[in-house]
Amino acid sequence: MAKIKLFVMDVDGTLTDGRLYMGSDGETQKAFDIKDGAGILLLLPKMGVVPVVITARESRIVANRCRELGITELHQGVKDKLSTLCGILERYDTTLSAVAYAGDDLPDLPCMEAIKRAGGRVVCPADAILAIQALADFVSEKNAGNGAIRDCIHYLAQEQDNRLTQRIQRVVDAILAGEWSGTCIEGEPFTIQEYITRPAADCVIESHRRHIDVQYMLEGSEAFETFATHGLTGGRYDSEKDAEYWQDGFAASRQILLPGSLIVVYQGQPHRGAILQGHAQKVRKLVCKIAL
Repeated sequence: MAKIKLFVMDVDGTLTDGRLYMGSDGETQKAFDIKDGAGILLLLPKMGVVPVVITARESRIVANRCRELGITELHQGVKDKLSTLCGILERYDTTLSAVAYAGDDLPDLPCMEAIKRAGGRVVCPADAILAIQALADFVSEKNAGNGAIRDCIHYLAQEQDNRLTQRIQRVVDAILAGEWSGTCIEGEPFTIQEYITRPAADCVIESHRRHIDVQYMLEGSEAFETFATHGLTGGRYDSEKDAEYWQDGFAASRQILLPGSLIVVYQGQPHRGAILQGHAQKVRKLVCKIAL
């Protein structure tokens, strides 16, 4: 399974309970679940996933709700959802395998079938039609408009965490087996870093947004510190190096790395290595950066 980059959602019968409240001037009301909204607004950005809404109807109510949730990829009045989705994929330079789709009825089937064939994920509320439920990788226990989308987001987050854990474990297994020349099974390069340890004040506090570090000590020793972000200042980000630089923090933890020590530094975790113990010495460290 590729990393999910886009979460595409239908509206009526998926984000809402499917009821249409019509007055003399057209549609007057739609009901959205607050938990669904919190999942879209707060959880998807942490997962690095872009929310997308594609719906066959047109509604100012939907436009207002998407604006509240920061959804910029809103496509209304769409008759051919798959063609619209393919156009979105071109702009994001990605494929159907990196898409999760939440739908409930026949107009969603072409997208969901194409995504399923490509290796993406399809999810649905409990009251989706049977053809959708049979196709879905995950069927929420909740009905549409009653927290089903929040449920689906939790499922995708858990899948993402499980996949990342498996990737890290494969890298660790390769290192411990001595199979670290060239690239690992994940296609990530192994590199050897060599440097001289120095006082903590001369070492850099940094974190990464787009990768995880797996570090294995080959020679020498160093102190290695991790920090809580709320105690730091700075936050200058170098996109090319994927390094965010921090200052003035108090270490939350400190450990001594010796030959054979292995440490995993997760995305967003401020850390500082290369700190001398007693006297300066040469360190050789194996590093594998797992791209997110």
